[in-house]
Amino acid sequence: MQRPGGIYLDNARLADVFRVMPEAGAVAVPVRVRNHVLAAWNPVPTPALLCDRVFDAASVGDDGWWHGVLGGLARFLGALHRLPVDDLVDVLPDRSSGSAWLASDDGAAAGIRRARDLLPSHLAPSMAEQARWPGTPPRNIALVHGRFSTGVCAPTSPVAILGWREAGIGDPLGDVAYLMGEVLEAAALTGVAPRALRLRIETFLTRYETSLGRPLNTAEGDWLGVLTARRVIDHYAQATWALGPDDTLREVLPEVERQWLVLSEVTGS
Repeated sequence: MQRPGGIYLDNARLADVFRVMPEAGAVAVPVRVRNHVLAAWNPVPTPALLCDRVFDAASVGDDGWWHGVLGGLARFLGALHRLPVDDLVDVLPDRSSGSAWLASDDGAAAGIRRARDLLPSHLAPSMAEQARWPGTPPRNIALVHGRFSTGVCAPTSPVAILGWREAGIGDPLGDVAYLMGEVLEAAALTGVAPRALRLRIETFLTRYETSLGRPLNTAEGDWLGVLTARRVIDHYAQATWALGPDDTLREVLPEVERQWLVLSEVTGS
């Protein structure tokens, strides 16, 4: 029987994860838990995070860099998600409800959930409708990172992936949606043309499917659209909770929805 979710992995469970960690496209950086509030990662040769680059307007036209990074991350995720999990289900937590910290009962997570309900979702009606989709998702499970964000990756060559304390057994498309949401937001905030965004999405999904060893089916494409919509909404709810209401959302949300519709076109959802 799969272990309940909890919040963060301890050293023993992290060792279970890194024992099977793939080496493809990106590098997973080991983490060591020092105590209940402190964890340390092996050094990486940069103080920057990937989010510093992808949300920088100077990177808009650097398609070669974008495709290299997205291709590497896609190869890594596909290799991670195709790993057998029979021996891991009994030792790693269940992450099927999504991000471990956001599903928790702490004050920050509760505040973000309240902020989600206050967002002006009418400004992105298609995305908000998909985020509320009540259907049954595809029942796939895999070893997942749990919060596959540009905020836990370093722009080394290849990209270094930190985090891992929220890893477990869950929906592999949750990892994909986490990254896709930030790709869409970056496109919205830096003025990426729809054609360039489409190529970035196609680059990632094509290489992910190749690494996974199979194409995503129609139901999975639809579900990716739902999860990405939820991820974007959660991201802005997090910002609202942390910084307070922001009038710029009235300009940003419609633009992000336009980028999200490009993803829907690519996946056929």
